[in-house]
Amino acid sequence: MAFLPSFLCYLSAMTRLLVLLIVAGPVLGSCTSGGAVGDLLPHWAGGLPKNAPPRPGTPEYEAYRQRLEAEAGRDKSKDQPKEKAEGDSPNPLSPIH
Repeated sequence: MAFLPSFLCYLSAMTRLLVLLIVAGPVLGSCTSGGAVGDLLPHWAGGLPKNAPPRPGTPEYEAYRQRLEAEAGRDKSKDQPKEKAEGDSPNPLSPIH
């Protein structure tokens, strides 16, 4: 039998390890970037809707929290009751007949 370098004996194990590292790198890297990617996608592609609240840690979030706290502290007992619009029903998913 001809002389073979010693690393060729482990070729299948090295190949499996290399494939594992190539696949695991991007998979583990994408685990932490999901929130950022979702913020950048348009709504039609599965991103956040236009009326979604801002993310914590942004300047817009602080203004949003101040608006929420001001609304929570307001006395709502003096507000006019909202009139029901025509077609409003307590169950938005009416049965199909």
